[in-house]
Amino acid sequence: MQSGDQEWSCNLLDISLKGMLVEPPENLDIDLNNPCGMALFLGEDISIHARVTITHTSDGNWGLKWLQIDANSLQHLRRLIELNASNPAMLIRELSELS
Repeated sequence: MQSGDQEWSCNLLDISLKGMLVEPPENLDIDLNNPCGMALFLGEDISIHARVTITHTSDGNWGLKWLQIDANSLQHLRRLIELNASNPAMLIRELSELS
């Protein structure tokens, strides 16, 4: 993740078509109200890039909401969720909520 001139790594806890739950590093001093850039690397040549906002903090974790995500990243995100979904109906419901 990146905000201003700061850049850091987070542990990804959960991901959906609406956003992510991450565990940020301890003692990170940033303005939680400012949008951040993020990159999620899925392989050598596949990554998801987006602008996110921190919508909530709980137990040291951040809930992030997608603000901007390009078409290629959205396609990779959808495929990632599709491959990991235990219930395809949930994916269809999430997709319908996005439109």
